[in-house]
Amino acid sequence: MKHRQAVFLQEMGISHWQVRKPALFTTEKELKQLNLSVYKLLVVCTEQDKNHALMKAIINAFGIERDSVVYCSLNQFENQQGTLPKLIWSTLGEIEVSPHCQLLYSPSLAELNNTPSAKKSLWKQFCAYQQ
Repeated sequence: MKHRQAVFLQEMGISHWQVRKPALFTTEKELKQLNLSVYKLLVVCTEQDKNHALMKAIINAFGIERDSVVYCSLNQFENQQGTLPKLIWSTLGEIEVSPHCQLLYSPSLAELNNTPSAKKSLWKQFCAYQQ
């Protein structure tokens, strides 16, 4: 279930089903719920983007401490049931988020590294969020 659907059901007072033995499923790691309440930025990205050298530089440019950033895959993001941080950055292009969240989106970091206009677009999105 996608996060937005879960929030909608929660607002209607409808509880969602919880798997009692998630270890029986091969996607347990992918569907693990993250505690996002203490983070300022959620980055939805691939493992390659998470480990790319540009990631650290961008996080530093945003002025956000590394301890305040959490990374997840698109599958993990879509299955989150809890409250999301107000700032979400997707390196997978545009994704659907709650209207309470600010979405920054960009291409993959390998592509972003070689495209000055994409870097400029990401920076403009971040600056617009800061205002």
